[in-house]
Amino acid sequence: MKQTIRKILAALVLAVSVLGLTACGNAASADQQMEYDQAQLQSVTDYLITLWQSMPEEGLRQYAQMDKEDIQMMLDAYGLPFTADAFSTAFAGYAGSVEELGAYVSTDGYEEPEVKGDEVTFAANLTYEKRTARLSLVFNKRGVVESVTLDPKYSTGEILKKAGMNTILGMGTVFIVLIFISLVIYCFNFIPGNRAPKQEEKPAPKPRPAKKAAPRHPAHGHGDGNLVDDGELVAAITAAICAYSGTSAEGFVVRSIRRAEPSRWKKV
Repeated sequence: MKQTIRKILAALVLAVSVLGLTACGNAASADQQMEYDQAQLQSVTDYLITLWQSMPEEGLRQYAQMDKEDIQMMLDAYGLPFTADAFSTAFAGYAGSVEELGAYVSTDGYEEPEVKGDEVTFAANLTYEKRTARLSLVFNKRGVVESVTLDPKYSTGEILKKAGMNTILGMGTVFIVLIFISLVIYCFNFIPGNRAPKQEEKPAPKPRPAKKAAPRHPAHGHGDGNLVDDGELVAAITAAICAYSGTSAEGFVVRSIRRAEPSRWKKV
């Protein structure tokens, strides 16, 4: 039992000792900060500003378009504390902002260096002919510049104007693309084979045969003398004959009635 208690106490002492060492290590790392020379940071910043102003625009573009290997060889030859990417980016950014900045006027001051891990950010406020700008350089623990950023400062009116122009360009582009797509779809109607198949035309109905006109009455000068459907006419003519001849209808039968020629009526 006593041996078990001793083992437990030994384990607790060991755990407390490990935690104490860990806390000491964290405190030491928290108190430790990256050391830097502010005068050196300012000197490198001023050198970059002076280098920008001493070059024409063509020289700035050439430095921005140089091969990374050539830039690194130049930096090593002159002992400049820049990486090839940072040096190329610095000249590309300034070359793209020359027109909206104008000529260099002065350096208005430097901001307090900001330490983040193994990097130090040093910024300077610059005044140009057209507007002010903020130049920011990021140094590593060896004092070499890893990143360069030049931010021109715009007024509220300029920001709103740019936002409006971007909105107009974006919406205009969308409408132009939609109109183009509509025209392309409309042109499909003129491409052979893309038209909708036409419905087969049904044959026109055949005209029905016209009904034959009923034969006109023989009394009007037409017909073949058939008296089957002319009972009333036959009865009337029979009565007239009987009255004219003074005989009865039993002695004859009217079988047909025909119109007499005009010459015969004249003879009567």
